[in-house]
Amino acid sequence: MRIRRLSLLVALFTTLVPAAISQTLVSVTYDYAAISFPGAPVTNVNGINNSNVIVGSYYDSQYFVHGFIYRAGKYTAINFPGATVTEVLGINDNGDIVGMYQLPGGLNFHGFVRHNGWFTRIDDPSAEFGTMAFGINKFGTIVGSFDNAQGFVYQNGTYRTLNAPQLPGEPHQTQLNGINDQGWIVGQVFRGGIWRGFWIANNQLHFVEPAGSTDSEATGINDRGDIAGCHDIQAGFVSFAVGNYASAGKFPPEQRVVSCASGINYARAIVGSYSTLNHQNGFLGIPALTLQVSLTWPSTNLVHIAATASGNNPIAQIQVWLNGSEVYHVAGGTLNANIKLPAGTNEKLIVRAIDSKGVSTKVTDTITVN
Repeated sequence: MRIRRLSLLVALFTTLVPAAISQTLVSVTYDYAAISFPGAPVTNVNGINNSNVIVGSYYDSQYFVHGFIYRAGKYTAINFPGATVTEVLGINDNGDIVGMYQLPGGLNFHGFVRHNGWFTRIDDPSAEFGTMAFGINKFGTIVGSFDNAQGFVYQNGTYRTLNAPQLPGEPHQTQLNGINDQGWIVGQVFRGGIWRGFWIANNQLHFVEPAGSTDSEATGINDRGDIAGCHDIQAGFVSFAVGNYASAGKFPPEQRVVSCASGINYARAIVGSYSTLNHQNGFLGIPALTLQVSLTWPSTNLVHIAATASGNNPIAQIQVWLNGSEVYHVAGGTLNANIKLPAGTNEKLIVRAIDSKGVSTKVTDTITVN
């Protein structure tokens, strides 16, 4: 079932100078399809691996919660033995899955990993009432949270508590949601009265956006350093190649997607969940057209643009626009040119790709040319 096509716009608002470091911008137009466990009134999609295997949870007709795997068009229910509730929250490229389950009785929930068909309980030894395992990489390192308050990393049989910094006097409130094969971790922390999404790379923590009044969550990360996340159930985003912005001391731009995104794989396919009036379903977003652009400045009024576009259809053109006027174009999916620009401040530079079916995507930058 196709839902809609949504173009993602990368909008970087920076001032470029001739000696500026090269910038790489990415834009993707997605085709969307619904993911709905057969007969379920509620389906939540939580993760995707590089083989496009999808995991999540669903409510049955009696509103009991079960996990599932969706592989090659087939849904398979997942239930931890003896559990009343099972949720599958993450998957790696080996097909190992992680999640949580609850036993009969009072509040009593546990994390789990299933490897080669065998379930193993994941319980942080510091937990007082429960552990949830949210993410796993191909090396078997698991991240999650315990007591809905603190993050943990489970590696080679050892648990390590990992919390984001908070303001003086604030109680612990960190959740770790995902980990890639480089060991980069994403999550969120309740700090200063709002949830703030973050990623951790090489023991350095970076927030996905400045402190403000809007909650954010970083829910998934791939091996390119692309992050999936959301502000609420209806406001999802993707930030591409976040490491480039961390090294420059900038916050990565967020590109809107159809709803809250929970996972992203290396091919930049995304998954998440969305609500309608009567149902909650998952979604899968597949890139229909991807544009990657690098900008460098060899001299004061000369910009070097290297752009590549690829997608479901042949690429018709890549165009360069400045302040609403086309200044350059090339046929096909590759552009590599030095383009002389007129002097001006706060000029709107757009690089746009169009395929043979008229599908387009673009990156936008605000520049100053001396």
